[in-house]
Amino acid sequence: MFSLETLALIVLFFIFVYLVYKGIKLLFRYLLISGVSALFPIIAIKYLGVNWPLNLGTILVFVYLGVLGYTIYLGLSIVEKIGKPIVGLASRKKKKEKQMEKRVEKLEKEDEE
Repeated sequence: MFSLETLALIVLFFIFVYLVYKGIKLLFRYLLISGVSALFPIIAIKYLGVNWPLNLGTILVFVYLGVLGYTIYLGLSIVEKIGKPIVGLASRKKKKEKQMEKRVEKLEKEDEE
């Protein structure tokens, strides 16, 4: 029926398709962030009365800041996803230690009586 190599190639193909999907999705998010960041100085100058020079340099600085902010946000969300299980394991261990201490104290009180 299917050989192991064929099955491995099918699995690799689905992994490739998934990663391309995620990459394109990320690319469109970055394009959206860039567009909104490029519009910000234009809106700020026209409607808020900010005294910035409206040139390509100003727009590119805001695009850079928007992309940088989104990249930092993505990085922190990855750190949070990785850190939550680690913190959860540590807190469970502390809870178990407290429960054991309570049991020991209870047994010591019973022994004294």
